[in-house]
Order: sequence, then structure tokens, then C-alpha cells
Amino acid sequence: MRCELAFTAGDWSARHRTARGIGELRCDDGRTLPVRVSVKADGGDALRIDAGAASFSGLEDPRDVIGAYVASGEAGDDLAMRKGSIALRVTATGDWWHQGGRPGTLVIAAR
Repeated sequence: MRCELAFTAGDWSARHRTARGIGELRCDDGRTLPVRVSVKADGGDALRIDAGAASFSGLEDPRDVIGAYVASGEAGDDLAMRKGSIALRVTATGDWWHQGGRPGTLVIAAR
């Protein structure tokens, strides 16, 4: 099954170098899952993602996306991330993203 995650992460914590936000996962079988997201920056200025999107494929259940993903490379404007055998591509809008900022980790939790 394929799933798409739409999210925002604008609640920046300079102390933890993390932005928090919310999103919703929508799968091609019609199931949805509201989630919380936490995005950790490797460096740079304040992190803010105005509109983020992530694509997942090969899932058996929407809850399979829950967990921590680590950056594994870039493909153009997209960032490849992994959690075990689950891979995703993330893209976003916002000044931070357009200036080359990329997260080191993305954590997805059910809400």
C-alpha cells in the first residue's frame, strides 16, 4: 500500500534544535492516521517547515510509519530517509528548506 503524509513543523525549540508539528497520513486504501511529527536539524538556523510531504510505499498498515527516520541522502529537492526497511522521500516549503536546510531525523508518532 502507498501512503502520503502531509505535515507542518513550525514549533521551533532552539534548545533541542527540533521543530514539532502535526500531520495526517492518507493511504490509497482509504485509511487515515493523524500524527505528530518532530524534525531535528543537524545545524543551521531555526527550523520551520510550512508544508511538508512524505511518500511511503510497501506498507501493510498505516501504523507501520510510526517511529524515527534517519536521513540517508538527497535526490534533488527531496530528502531520502529510512527506518529499517521502510524508506520515504520528504519534501517541504519554507525559507529554511529552500535555503538548503535538511533534517537529520524525523520522528512520527500517533496522536
